[in-house]
Amino acid sequence: MATRHNIATLSILSVLLAISRVASAQSVSESEVLAAIQAGENKKMEALVSTCVAGPGFGEDFAAGLAGGLQHNGSYSVTVSTNAGRIAYMAASAKRLYKKFTPDNMTDELRTPSVFVNVEPNKPPRGRNEVSVPAPIQHVVLKSKAKPEAVAQPTKLDTEQVAFSNLLGATLDASRAVAIFDLVAVRELPAGDVDVVIVTAAGERRCKIGGKDRARLFTEAR
Repeated sequence: MATRHNIATLSILSVLLAISRVASAQSVSESEVLAAIQAGENKKMEALVSTCVAGPGFGEDFAAGLAGGLQHNGSYSVTVSTNAGRIAYMAASAKRLYKKFTPDNMTDELRTPSVFVNVEPNKPPRGRNEVSVPAPIQHVVLKSKAKPEAVAQPTKLDTEQVAFSNLLGATLDASRAVAIFDLVAVRELPAGDVDVVIVTAAGERRCKIGGKDRARLFTEAR
């Protein structure tokens, strides 16, 4: 049976953990917002993000090439960041469309320290025996490579349908996604590389956030 001393100790530890989580979740400052917007507009956001390409394993890709025809073995471009990188990404996207992203466009979601994973389907390539279409996205998680049982689940996942057209005028359906993760949960994954795992109806597609990128982005959030 737990003693009063043990119960009191556990209570203190619980309070300290709660304080630590609150301290890690301070809102993004106005100066950080302005700096991120400027970085995005000037196309100088490389230091704020980690990018990789997620696709099927070699065996699946080889089999699809042999089979030919329409195959759901296309790849995805993945951009991982904390708030500064996400704001820069949105500012760059707005500028490309001759629009303006300003602090007035900031939402509570963008101000709350988080990890943002943007998944964009790559256009089906030409000149192959098969048409490689990225399969519709069902889910996105972050998974430790050292301890695969350690998985961070998104607090929010938004998906959007994307349509590609080929030379024959056919429409090929895919999807994009933005997954948002709790920053503390991502930091608490075991040390080392982390896989971005995209779950699709055709199987998993994954790529890696290297240990150096993880330390650069998440040890002291930017």
